[in-house]
Amino acid sequence: MPSFREQMKGFPLWQMTVICIIRFSEPIAFTSLFPYVYFMIRDFHIVDDPAKISKYTGYMGASFAFAQFLCCIHWGRLSDRIGRKPVLLLGLLGTATSLLIFGFSTNFYMAITARTLMGALNGNIAVLQTMVGEVVKERRHQSMAFSCLPLLWNVGCVVGPSIGGSRIFTRPKMSSGDVKSLGSYDRFVEKHPYAMSNVVVACLLLFSFVVGLLFLEETQPKAKLKYDYGLAFGDRILIVLGFSPLAQSKKSEDIQETPSETTPLTSDAIYDSIDESAFEEDDDDRSISSFDQPLTRRTSLAIIRRYSSSSLQRTTTNTSVFDETKSIFKAFRNKKIFSNKVRATILAYFCLSFHALVHSEFLPVFLAGKFQPELLQFPWHYKGGMSWETSRIGSLLSTTGFGGCFIIIVVFPILDRHMRNIDVLRIASVVFPVAYLLVPYTIFTRPEYEPKFPSWLSTAGVYTCASFQSAAAALSFPQMVILVYRATIPKHRAFVNSTAISCTALARCVAPLLWGALMSFFDSRGVGQVSWNILAVIALFTLILAFKLDEYDEDLHRDDQMA
Repeated sequence: MPSFREQMKGFPLWQMTVICIIRFSEPIAFTSLFPYVYFMIRDFHIVDDPAKISKYTGYMGASFAFAQFLCCIHWGRLSDRIGRKPVLLLGLLGTATSLLIFGFSTNFYMAITARTLMGALNGNIAVLQTMVGEVVKERRHQSMAFSCLPLLWNVGCVVGPSIGGSRIFTRPKMSSGDVKSLGSYDRFVEKHPYAMSNVVVACLLLFSFVVGLLFLEETQPKAKLKYDYGLAFGDRILIVLGFSPLAQSKKSEDIQETPSETTPLTSDAIYDSIDESAFEEDDDDRSISSFDQPLTRRTSLAIIRRYSSSSLQRTTTNTSVFDETKSIFKAFRNKKIFSNKVRATILAYFCLSFHALVHSEFLPVFLAGKFQPELLQFPWHYKGGMSWETSRIGSLLSTTGFGGCFIIIVVFPILDRHMRNIDVLRIASVVFPVAYLLVPYTIFTRPEYEPKFPSWLSTAGVYTCASFQSAAAALSFPQMVILVYRATIPKHRAFVNSTAISCTALARCVAPLLWGALMSFFDSRGVGQVSWNILAVIALFTLILAFKLDEYDEDLHRDDQMA
């Protein structure tokens, strides 16, 4: 078993760092509203009954996801035409603009329009996943690289709720009028109680935009041939700081070199040409430079085939991919693109996203709801919630997000070296049903209902359930992304990734709408735990799907065909 240092040898650290900076700000933007969205809707005075607030919270979440569902595929296809980098930068600007509108919203309809705009203008996650696959060519690096994206999600889940739940930036209106206007900042926050947290997050997005503009290298085969003025300026900045970046002109020359009849047939020339053209274009998972041993017959035949056809592939691959996906509905029926294994994997991804999103959005709603001990009767009846404040909810989400980071940084690499991706997914999927079943029953451990219980027990129960769910999600999502990636034919990965993200966006659209209505329905009838029990059933179905899946790999299948 290779050591961690051996596994990370040759890892494209700089470009992955830039990608992570771009990714980092987006989960902050998505999660920063969770601690205060309940109070924001309450302050809009759109409903009189607090039990109905969860329904409008669902509308807010669904508007973002539905817009993303409609637009994500088109952003992915646009990145195939104009390049990954422009699409990512446009997504960052669109998200920042939408956040500012959301923060200064004065009514529910303005806020939901801003959330819809945020979903429509940002298809970055699918493009980032494709870009990671294009930057990281060696199979031994893929698990670590793809785990960076959910790692940044968990980091965002620490920072985002901390910003959104901070009393410095967010101050829900109090009926008792205990918010004192001591200065201009206090008067501003009292007038716009939810604006400052969004201004802070928008500044983080603009920072990511600048980093991407200056230091992100294009990976789309045609677009990367164009001269990048932003990258050239970023190279000058690095030189001033004492670093030695590869000159932009040298990059362009290296990219444009292709094998031809006049290319010397020496081993070095063959290896260089294959490494720069065939392996980059085919999105292969190994580079020739990584072979430190005599080549086998199978590998030699694969090299000859790739070398002899690389020039042809450079002129035909992009055209054929665009033609095959030009009609989206025909592409969905194309079994070469969406084989049964791809469809099954995307279905499992959909279900995982569905129940994880419901937990993320409606656990804060449950915690913020009014505690009504007179309506509690174990185990079948409860109404309301735990009466937690925004700062307390933010602390919970930040703590569990930090736990997710620990899982990805420490636990994930160990499991990746000793277990298959599908096995890790199956183990993690066992946790979700149990966690969801236990969440609503923590309300019965409060001393106001049962005096014999200590005051810390209900808090410990909530933290335990949320921590186990966060750990399971931190392990599940990287595995699911890798399974979708490897089950897909290499040339269609950008399109399939966009489709997978659109499906998860559909899950995030349906989930808040459905669960907002379900929670309001069951809570008004005093059986609020039923919605959590149904969520556990959905998680159980996802577990069954995980055991039905297998670990596919189109890259290895293609190599077998070549040999």
